[in-house]
Amino acid sequence: MTTDVHIREYHPDDFDALCEIFLRAITETASRDYSPEQIAAWAQIDEIAWRQKLLQSETLVAVCQQKVAGFITVRHDYIDLLFVSPGVQRMGIATRLLQNLERRHPDTAFWVEASITAKPLFLEQGYQSVKEQQVEARGMMFTNFVMRKAVM
Repeated sequence: MTTDVHIREYHPDDFDALCEIFLRAITETASRDYSPEQIAAWAQIDEIAWRQKLLQSETLVAVCQQKVAGFITVRHDYIDLLFVSPGVQRMGIATRLLQNLERRHPDTAFWVEASITAKPLFLEQGYQSVKEQQVEARGMMFTNFVMRKAVM
């Protein structure tokens, strides 16, 4: 686990870095669990919708060695996005983002629709798989998992 990670709130200046992390995480990391056609459908950003989403969500950003390394977004109790740059994966950044979020909201039972790729991380952090589901995005079907973590 890396020790040089600072978690802070999102600033609009982070937008381009977050988009790059999202696209790289899908095309480089999630591509081991999804087909090329699924990756092509998933790895798209509607800039207007994303800017709005990031501002309307609680968005936390992980900074490692003075570079944006990952981010998490949540609305109410739903974790919408959690992505880490492929170059710094397996260094504890996603875990730190999740733990920081949970510390900020100790009475919230968070839930997520985790990708095949993200499911092991959420299991390691105490989330339980509620159900496997098929969801459609841009004409492609994706397997993901509804997962929930109980309040401690």
